[in-house]
Amino acid sequence: MNASKDISQLIANANEDDLRYIVSGWANKHSDFRDYVRNILCPPIEDVDFGLKLSQAVNRETKEFFSHHDVREATDWRNVYNDLIEPWSENADSLSSEKLYDLCDVIVKEVGMQVRDEDFYGDDWYGDDFSGYIQDIMDVLGNLAGLLLIREDVSHEILDSLKKLIKAAKKKDIIDSYIGSPYDFILELISLRQKADEVICGIYDALIDENLGDEAGAWVCRKIDFIRSMGLADEARKYMEEEIKYPEVCLKYYNELIDDGNWQDAIILLDRAQAIKDNGSYFYSPRTPNWLELKQQLLVEHGTLEERIDNLKRLFHNSHNDKKKYYRQLKELVDADKWNEFYYNLLSNVTGYNVIDEIAPFLIEEGELDWLFRLVSESTAKTPTDYRTPLKYAEALCRTHFEKMQTILIRTVRAYAADRFPPKKKVNSSKYPYFRADLESLSELGYSKTQKEIVEFLLQEYRFRPSLTKELKSIKLVTDNG
Repeated sequence: MNASKDISQLIANANEDDLRYIVSGWANKHSDFRDYVRNILCPPIEDVDFGLKLSQAVNRETKEFFSHHDVREATDWRNVYNDLIEPWSENADSLSSEKLYDLCDVIVKEVGMQVRDEDFYGDDWYGDDFSGYIQDIMDVLGNLAGLLLIREDVSHEILDSLKKLIKAAKKKDIIDSYIGSPYDFILELISLRQKADEVICGIYDALIDENLGDEAGAWVCRKIDFIRSMGLADEARKYMEEEIKYPEVCLKYYNELIDDGNWQDAIILLDRAQAIKDNGSYFYSPRTPNWLELKQQLLVEHGTLEERIDNLKRLFHNSHNDKKKYYRQLKELVDADKWNEFYYNLLSNVTGYNVIDEIAPFLIEEGELDWLFRLVSESTAKTPTDYRTPLKYAEALCRTHFEKMQTILIRTVRAYAADRFPPKKKVNSSKYPYFRADLESLSELGYSKTQKEIVEFLLQEYRFRPSLTKELKSIKLVTDNG
């Protein structure tokens, strides 16, 4: 390598993996360089050049998208939102008022004023419809403007500049005709602030009512803190109690009660929150805390054994993914001589569309195989073409219910084939490999003879479907079990 070669040219021509290796190696050996790289790649948000980062991202994410009908140039606003806008918004409270205005300014200019009609021509089928992310970005903009307008130190100059910026954006706005933009709402907030010449509850109320990005609960929490800042602690507490329908507010109230050591009222609050959730309040979302889990944590320290067991039963019935965890905890708490009656009642009270899959693991654990077989039988009676349910539990029932399971498997597989692969009708042959794989598993589950009978029947019955018979012939039949 020529030592006189310019370093900038070497870097420009270098392989990206080599550059990463060099930078990583040097950073590991030199702490000052490590800190420098960290600060460049992930600077404190107050030092981020929002304009540069966002313009680079928009340029990088603007590309050609191919659909069935045409080729168009548009921006992948999903990546812009996920990589930059959302992380910035999550840290916006820590920004100075000047930096917060800068962020609003940049989003308006680099997103609001750059969005084109083509950005709304996408299709979910082709994965190029990013209009929902434009909506997310506009919701963030509205909330960021709200954060700016509740700052006591925001100057008249900033308010005037924001008003001028939003009016300019409205003149070029095409977003509003497709999904709605927050510009009129931001102007309303500015008007409220300028008329009062101070922060007022009306600004918070407007943001709560608008509920941009489902952030109403967060704005209620901010309003509570604002009321307290005016020395109105009792009014703030009363307002908080009235608004616990918002999960964020309820969690705020709960944490305050715990900080005060008031666990009794915290449990009462959690019961109210769970009742709201059970009643299907639209304020609740997947982000809502597990109120019963929080209650269990308190009961472990402060509750009676009976209270812990009762709450665990509710957790078991309300859970889909953690049933095993709560079942184990219940088994540890319930007296061994009462366990059989307890689990029978617990599992008998499980309801819903998919009861068998919900309780089957526990029936197998407790040896309740007659119960499991009854559920399998009931399931296939309701859906005669469903061979996958008996297949799922065939191994567990092999020793105790082999002949009956064999009959069910043969009947449901035949019914499925008759329904899905009828003669003289077009079928989706892409499903053949999955069907073959299911049948192939029968020998591993202890049903080799059953497998042989099913396959031989299908080969004869569906000989007019060569693709299916090819899959079936690939199954290695054995008859040394079952």
